[in-house]
Amino acid sequence: MNHYIPVNLRCEYEMRPMGVQKSQPLLSWQVKSDERDAFQSAYQIVAASDQEKLEGKVYDLWDTGKVMGGRCYGVLYEGSPLKSAQRVWWKVRIWNQNGEVSGYSAPEWFEMGLLEEEDWKGKWMGFLGGLIGNGILMRYSFNSLGKKIERARAYVCCAGYYELRMNGKKIGDKLLDPAPSDYSRTLLYSAYDVTDDVRTGANVIGLILGTGWAGQPKVLVQLNIEYEDGSIQEEFTDWGIGWCVAKGPVVYNSIYDGEDYDARLEKDGWDSPEYESRFLKEHQRPDGWILATVVEDPGGKRTGELLPPVRVMKRTKPEYIRTFKDGRKLYDAGENQSGWVRLTAKGEAGSKITLSFAEVLDESGDLDKRALRLARCEDSYILRGTGKSEEYAPRFTYHGFRYFTVKIEGDAEISELTAEHIRSSVKQNAVFSSDDEFLNRLAAVMRHTDGCNLMGIPTDCDQRDERHGWTTDTTSRAEGCTYHYDMGSFFEKWARDVYDTQDTKGYFADTAPFRWGRRPCDPQVNTPVSLVLLMYEVYGDRRILEECYDSMMKYLMVLLKEADGYLISRTGFGEWACPREECIREEYGAGAASKNVTPTLVSTAYLYYSISQIKEIARILKKDDIQYLEGLQETVRQKYNERFLNKKTFQYDMGSQSANALSLALGLVPGEYKDAVADNIAADIRKHNGHMTTGNMGTKALLEVLCQAGRDDEAYEIMTVRTAPGFGYMLDKGATTVWERWEADEDNNIMNSRNHPMLAAACVWFYKYLGGIRVQPGSSGLQQLVIRPSVPEGLNKVHVQMEILNGEVTSSWRKEKENFILEVTVPFNTRAQIYIPGKCGSVSRILFNGEVTEIKKAGEDRHDCIFETGSGKYTFITKR
Repeated sequence: MNHYIPVNLRCEYEMRPMGVQKSQPLLSWQVKSDERDAFQSAYQIVAASDQEKLEGKVYDLWDTGKVMGGRCYGVLYEGSPLKSAQRVWWKVRIWNQNGEVSGYSAPEWFEMGLLEEEDWKGKWMGFLGGLIGNGILMRYSFNSLGKKIERARAYVCCAGYYELRMNGKKIGDKLLDPAPSDYSRTLLYSAYDVTDDVRTGANVIGLILGTGWAGQPKVLVQLNIEYEDGSIQEEFTDWGIGWCVAKGPVVYNSIYDGEDYDARLEKDGWDSPEYESRFLKEHQRPDGWILATVVEDPGGKRTGELLPPVRVMKRTKPEYIRTFKDGRKLYDAGENQSGWVRLTAKGEAGSKITLSFAEVLDESGDLDKRALRLARCEDSYILRGTGKSEEYAPRFTYHGFRYFTVKIEGDAEISELTAEHIRSSVKQNAVFSSDDEFLNRLAAVMRHTDGCNLMGIPTDCDQRDERHGWTTDTTSRAEGCTYHYDMGSFFEKWARDVYDTQDTKGYFADTAPFRWGRRPCDPQVNTPVSLVLLMYEVYGDRRILEECYDSMMKYLMVLLKEADGYLISRTGFGEWACPREECIREEYGAGAASKNVTPTLVSTAYLYYSISQIKEIARILKKDDIQYLEGLQETVRQKYNERFLNKKTFQYDMGSQSANALSLALGLVPGEYKDAVADNIAADIRKHNGHMTTGNMGTKALLEVLCQAGRDDEAYEIMTVRTAPGFGYMLDKGATTVWERWEADEDNNIMNSRNHPMLAAACVWFYKYLGGIRVQPGSSGLQQLVIRPSVPEGLNKVHVQMEILNGEVTSSWRKEKENFILEVTVPFNTRAQIYIPGKCGSVSRILFNGEVTEIKKAGEDRHDCIFETGSGKYTFITKR
């Protein structure tokens, strides 16, 4: 039974998190097994206040005893009440399908944050006397008690950005921290283990504060040092006890405009005790140090930041292209990306290097910045001139770019340039490959586009003066993100951002955190409902359903209140960013609103979809609203079809692909009309020579309904067409990330991002349909899978590998002469319904681990054979 030992123990979706805020954190684990139909029949979790007790079987915090059931994720901690900063050691064992008990897992731990308001002893500090836009240096010196330290923790809560330093070095590897939030509702803090960083005697805490999203940065710091004799020393931000600020070398910083750095203003050793004598001489002198200011509390609730931080994910050497007449040198970073350029240079003091960024080049071969709108997107570095090499990369900005120019003023020479791609360091979740190299490239481009736009929030773009978490975009985009990356803790955080925007009436805002757009949000926004249900389906989080249910019902009620006969006409978007010919042209506007899709259709369709999803949540939570929601759902569906369905032509609205696809995908088409509506979609695709006419909401829906109707060839055609509008057109024009508009290269208006995940929501086609991996409706945590691959005529081989809570799932198929071969891996504690496409022939053999086996057929659907299996590696071979 040793091979059944649980591994990959997590708390709140993360390994060994610090700063856990929930009093009952969520726990999960995996078990590896090659056995067939292996599952967990029971589990036991034990927890202790230290590792020694845990290994000595002194479970002073929690012992569940034997708990029957297969749940291995979303398990609530229900042991002794947990205290601030407490570390919890825990392990788990399981019983398998035969009732055999495993050994315990290796010990793991999680650590609580500061749970109570009074745990924070200090005051919010900053500087009100100027330094607007400057990267402020903040310094504080203290003496440790000279006793042996058991542990030390630094907690930093910031409105704006910060870099924490202690005794001359940076603490941790976070960038652009904390993630954006509405500071009046939620303030994120990070916990740092600084046990090895606190010295005996003199110590210095240093902070570099950046503007971030705050305008003027504010910070709250709590340092707790616990000694082996049980005594505790606390240091914190407060007035009159030595917290001082100074102007730093970051003379200007802005998310949109970039960063200016003057190395001549560096203060060597300012964050170390050795600087103390110089600090005293400079105190309250020009360009020296002055007491920090106590500032107003931003007002939000402080909570530990657990989502993966922004980090450097990739480094590349840019390629030199040319030198312009004015001396600027142009470089190509190789692909469009989010990040910055790191430089190494040497030269005279005062020499200036300016880097300017853009996604594309104009007709003259220079940077085309028109699509950046008001964003400057420029960094500059003034050399200190020490005679040694100087290195620089920004701290408090980032850019969306592929190309950049370098301008040198003065006597300086650059020895190295490195493009650094940064994003939230969520783990890649899935791999796609096929025998079609174009598809492989498109899948990678879509994944990269998603990644570039994960910066603590799911941004709409990474380059212009926007970069916000649009709730319209994530209505269609969120599911694709969970295929590309492990989004558990990220989406848990962002769901809180979304609910922070809800007003007293019940409406949410267009963006979360709300800094752009309108309130109330466009009524087609389904994110407050679909995101939390997605968290349950993919990550098994029932807690978030319970926390959000009343608020989503409030949202539903306010939408119904504004509806006229159950139809909602208010909208600012509708079907947004369709191909140019499908849109209402505007001389000065975005020109992105569809002229062939009535906005009321989109808003009302999503009203219906929200009702159906809330009904599912009510079923999960066993709420009393199910009957009411069922009746409401049927009424909206009836009114929608009365208004939009032509029962003679089987067309919705004006017969566009979007109108028909959304009606099908969101469940509004009566059963007897589904095939006819799908036929109309296929006919319209032929009419448009294999092209989509869809936008933000309809593109993903179109692919879904085609595959669900068995029209694999049409889906393959529209995803591979190489002329506009199409993804093939983008890639053939050199795109390395997905564009905001289908014809961005031909239509330079105010909306021309070249790195926009909106249309990349189509990525689900690779994993959910070609690979066929999807959640069984009504189940949670992907513990009940459906594997139903789409097999288009022009494709001969597909491989999808995906990590889920229970382990690794694979779905690989290939065509070999008269045979179709599907290879599937189902992880431990998981069941799968496997569909063998009827058009691929009848099943002649089934193998388990390479040996012939039998699996009883569970049924048929649209001529596809269905088999139900548990864990294991299976091969299904059909003969055509």
